[in-house]
Amino acid sequence: MAGLQFAAGQSTGTVRHSYPATPPGMQGGFLTPTHGCFASQGTKSELRSLGGPRGCPRRCGRYHSATAMAHSIGMDRFGMAAITPTRDELAQRLAVTYEHAIVGIAEIDAQGRRMSVNATACALTGRSREELLGGSVFDVTHPEDRDEDFRQYQRLVAGEIDRYSIEKRILRKDATVIWASVMCSAVRDAGGKLLYAVRIFQDITENKRAADALAESEQRLAATYEHAGIAISEVDAQGRLVRVNETTCAITGYSREELLKLTVFDVTHPDDRAADHESFDRKTVDAGQGYAVEKRLIRKDGRIIWVSVTSSTVCDWAGRFRYGIRVMRDITSQRRAREALAASERRFRELLETLPAAVYTTDAAGHVTFYNQAAVELAGCAPAAGSDKTGSDAWWRGWRLYRPDGTALVPDESPMGLALKQNRPVPGTEVLLERPDGTRVPFIAYPTPLRDETDELIGAVNMLVDISARKQAEANQKMLLDELNHRVKNNMQMLHALLRAAQRETQSAEARTVLADASHRVGAMAAAQQVLYEAGTPITYRARDFLEGVCATARQAFTGNIAIDIAECAPEHLSNDTAMPLALILNELLTNAAKHGTNAGEGAIRVALTKGIEGFELTVEDDGPGFDLGEGSRRSSGLGLVSGLARQLSGAFRVERAPGARCRVQFVDRGTAH
Repeated sequence: MAGLQFAAGQSTGTVRHSYPATPPGMQGGFLTPTHGCFASQGTKSELRSLGGPRGCPRRCGRYHSATAMAHSIGMDRFGMAAITPTRDELAQRLAVTYEHAIVGIAEIDAQGRRMSVNATACALTGRSREELLGGSVFDVTHPEDRDEDFRQYQRLVAGEIDRYSIEKRILRKDATVIWASVMCSAVRDAGGKLLYAVRIFQDITENKRAADALAESEQRLAATYEHAGIAISEVDAQGRLVRVNETTCAITGYSREELLKLTVFDVTHPDDRAADHESFDRKTVDAGQGYAVEKRLIRKDGRIIWVSVTSSTVCDWAGRFRYGIRVMRDITSQRRAREALAASERRFRELLETLPAAVYTTDAAGHVTFYNQAAVELAGCAPAAGSDKTGSDAWWRGWRLYRPDGTALVPDESPMGLALKQNRPVPGTEVLLERPDGTRVPFIAYPTPLRDETDELIGAVNMLVDISARKQAEANQKMLLDELNHRVKNNMQMLHALLRAAQRETQSAEARTVLADASHRVGAMAAAQQVLYEAGTPITYRARDFLEGVCATARQAFTGNIAIDIAECAPEHLSNDTAMPLALILNELLTNAAKHGTNAGEGAIRVALTKGIEGFELTVEDDGPGFDLGEGSRRSSGLGLVSGLARQLSGAFRVERAPGARCRVQFVDRGTAH
């Protein structure tokens, strides 16, 4: 049959296309023009706007619009048939549809060799038409899927089946693998002999991945459900168990088969059964709501345990009950712990009631939750009547409190106020309380925050220790110490005066020297005693006060213009046991420096008291010529006294030339070390 001739007269020129009139004009599964190609003069943008350009099957490089093709078969631009298509035109139209179908299409012979393929088949496999034609469809099939596809195809060729479908993997030319859904059907002659088979396939990789992900998710969900650390079960409207996980079996002691024959109420303790049943019917089945309950459960072995149950509902689209979900966990240990805690708190309250110290507790807001009788006696009043020991903070916040120096304390600055506000203990704070009757009582507060297991503040406990008796005893002791120190001070001053008087009256130069040394030493001891007297504490003194006092006394005994400079002094306190030995040591070193380390009574002496890792060090340094300790000890008894007193302080005495004399006394203060 002669090829059809189509003419499309346009202002840009006339293009004629010739097509074979019958399907044999199709070559390789697509429509082939009998000459050249479609040579529409439309631009690419025009072609895309009219349905997109179509490349020439012979790859001439030109584009052919859907409009030109429509005109060639007698259709207007709106797709309406301008003329009734002939059989040849329908064949041509079918060929175009075949080529541009969105699924891959291939015709294969009895051996599976491709006779024709469309463009989508090429795109899916990543191969050209020339590479596909003549090749077997099983060559591009994944090795693991090849046998099943080949077996089904053999059955189709043999006439056992007329069609089959399969999902398989295809190996693309670029080595990537895609999943494809393949439908294969046979085309037979009148006698049933296979002419060829048509395979239609499409890429389902994304669908497959989604299905695999869904299956994996469902599998993980099922595994999570089964191996969850809490018991999960599903029940119907009557409370019958329809699904349980392994933990449910472990908690109840029943097997899965045994539980699926029971209701959730069959294993509930009789005393808790009615309440749980009523809540299930009222909130879960009827109202579609959830509820939580703690109840006792009777295990298969007869043992009773406590469980916490949370019940919820799954409804259908109309809001009707489908099934209930029960989540259960064993709280026997927690329940026993709570009961033990309650018993412990009861014993604790009984203990607090019997304590001689005042104790009260509050919640996190400061509201009093408990107080004992000793607290009432200390405060001079009880919380307001009707408070039943709880619910108000006006009791302790209303106290008139003062610091030891007499300045007032507002409630938020009181020890209990700080403990609650800053969530920290404020122990050992001394406070003065003025009772309603005007009497005052000193006490030491020991407020301590109370926290839950998450370390959140839930309240505080405050113990108040009345120190009235101790204060009175301290006052009496201080009075005695003051009197003793006063008498010692007076006696030393008298002794110092007597020595100075004897020094002035004696005619012997040697005696004057001895009396002067003795006078200086007693003066140093008197200065140390003065520091102890003024320290305000019976056991320690401030190091700088000590140095300043002893140095000032020594300076008064020097003649000429000699300056004593305290270059450095540790901020620590020293124990009283070190005062006298250290005063004598410092006096001897200052006296020695004034005699031998100055120039005719002119010069400066530098003093330092520092603290190191192993103890303290006293340093006296002058600008004189220096001396050797061994030779100086033989010449001066004072240096021998220094060495002996240093040993008394568990220390050592050494002299350096740097230049001048630098005397170092290292010692340990045993009182502060302990």
